[in-house]
Amino acid sequence: MRRGNWFRVLVVLAVLGSTSGCIGAVDRADFEDQIRTRGGGLVSALPQAAIAALTQRIGAADPDVNVILLTAPNSTEFRFVLNNQPGQVTRFFADRDFTAREPTVRLRVRPPGQPRVLDDYSFTLGDLSAPHPARVSAADDLDGENFMISEVPGLSRIEDIVDTARTRAEIPGGQVTAIIVTRFGRDIRIVANVVSARSEVVAEFDRTGAFLRAQQV
Repeated sequence: MRRGNWFRVLVVLAVLGSTSGCIGAVDRADFEDQIRTRGGGLVSALPQAAIAALTQRIGAADPDVNVILLTAPNSTEFRFVLNNQPGQVTRFFADRDFTAREPTVRLRVRPPGQPRVLDDYSFTLGDLSAPHPARVSAADDLDGENFMISEVPGLSRIEDIVDTARTRAEIPGGQVTAIIVTRFGRDIRIVANVVSARSEVVAEFDRTGAFLRAQQV
């Protein structure tokens, strides 16, 4: 799919997801303003397309993942603070640039049949990158950290998560710039980063997309 066409698909999906009736005549500036407000393209179609491409690439019907990160185009100054941040997230964030000009999904994946291997992929505008090897130490508990994609049905509720995160954050002008999915001990959580010029809040959801809590950082 062409780059421009892919972004237009995300714009339409985001706006449709935020309206209950007919859109009517909306000019380009209004479209772009609405999609920025909703997180710059963070819609369910984005991870779904990334997972479909990954599934085809690695030949696994249900990929085994370590971390999933969704970033919006407004994440030009990327910063993500988590409460009780898991070790796998600290390693994932180390010395990497996560700023994005387009809606992007990044996945750290364990390839089928390779229990001590992790590869990084990025998915932008319909294209899945080549795998990039991630460093794994002897102390890393991949079995305890990883999860299967099918364990996170909340990935199909990204629009609801973005809207709820912004509402619960209660900060004027707050935008969701990033969403991370990973395991916190026994639990898998979806965490949205809501930022404004004056404040930053993390909103936590369970693996189904049900809201848990919001906290200023």
